[in-house]
Amino acid sequence: MENFIPYIIIGLSFYSVLRLAVYSVSSNMHAIQQHSQAKIRAKDYYRPTISIIVPAHNESAVIERTLSSLLNVRYPRSRIEIIVANDGSNDDTARKVRSFAARHKKELTIRLVSRPNRGKAAAMNYAIRHRATGQLIMCLDADSIIHPDCVVKSVQYFRDTKVLATASNVNIIENGTLLGLIQRFEYLFSHHFKRSHTLLNMEYIIGGVGSTFRRTTLNQVQLYDSDTLTEDIDLTMKIIANKGNRDYKIIFAADAITYTEPVQSYRGLIKQRYRWKYGRLQTFYKNRSLFFSRQAKHNKQLTWFLMPTTLLYEIFTLLEPFLIAYIISIVIQTRDISTILTAASIFTALIIANIWASTHVPVRDRIRLSFYAPAMYIGMYALTFVEYSTAMLSAIRLHKLAGSLKSKHTTWKSPVRNADASMSI
Repeated sequence: MENFIPYIIIGLSFYSVLRLAVYSVSSNMHAIQQHSQAKIRAKDYYRPTISIIVPAHNESAVIERTLSSLLNVRYPRSRIEIIVANDGSNDDTARKVRSFAARHKKELTIRLVSRPNRGKAAAMNYAIRHRATGQLIMCLDADSIIHPDCVVKSVQYFRDTKVLATASNVNIIENGTLLGLIQRFEYLFSHHFKRSHTLLNMEYIIGGVGSTFRRTTLNQVQLYDSDTLTEDIDLTMKIIANKGNRDYKIIFAADAITYTEPVQSYRGLIKQRYRWKYGRLQTFYKNRSLFFSRQAKHNKQLTWFLMPTTLLYEIFTLLEPFLIAYIISIVIQTRDISTILTAASIFTALIIANIWASTHVPVRDRIRLSFYAPAMYIGMYALTFVEYSTAMLSAIRLHKLAGSLKSKHTTWKSPVRNADASMSI
């Protein structure tokens, strides 16, 4: 077995480099394409009505910050409404929303809808069914901040009647910690994957922060389901299963900027990523018929490539610590660090390239982040540990996957918030 380990490492390394190269090229192609299309879209006035739903559960520390960012949104006030879906909060969330809405009633209409705690999906569904009137529906998490141009940028994509949903470009608000900085690099890097997925029409994750949908599409699929840990991935895949993604489009709106807090601790990060990972497995299991689908409405890049390789990646994640340990032992035995230096150099070059391709990031920040980039080769191993831990936890609970979907109300607990995080934007 030991004789095969070098070949496994070489194979995985080749796959990783090839994957990154393909994504980098296609990401830049998408950026060029999007830039040219933005000029065309900017010439025409398009302002459909939009309902922004803010699901909230014990968000007293940050809800006013989120609502304050909505005051600055550049969009006709007659075409926009804000609905805070209070999901059984037992803190001051409701009182602060009512107070904020009263103080700013001349600037923006903000309505509060309070219901018993049934989870984010149920809170969103009630607000959409019984309160929202917009042609488009946007979800904005209560710990996030929206850029003033985010709404107008997001809605422009819906000029194309084939566009069903858009994901915003979510950026991490730096909080002065190493873990927060690592998460910012991670998000910047992941944006280029989402650009590539959009170009190849195989995006399947429309995340909660700034996610926007056609109202008619949500009605057709009967809104969010409440039986998975990741209602946003579940909804996106339900739309793809129902409508298809060959003719219809799920879009990453790179110019629609939102901000969210980093997770404050490793323990909290493991909890968050476990929810994401296990929730995605739940969603894949629910939509297992999409794997290698032969239906004409489904894009083969998603069903024959991305979904299967995503599962393969999870298996590789379980092997990664052993492969890293093997490489370290070889380096110690041979006292040759050239392999590690080469890998670090390639990684640093890719990170810097991605930083400078992120045109929404101010030049001063791009310069600063470029200086940090070499250290991120080591910093990203902190995320490797998180990925491995959550992969192990998911593997341990894999036999409960089918049974976990029988729950009708998957509730959620808000992570620890840092109300001062906005100061670092």
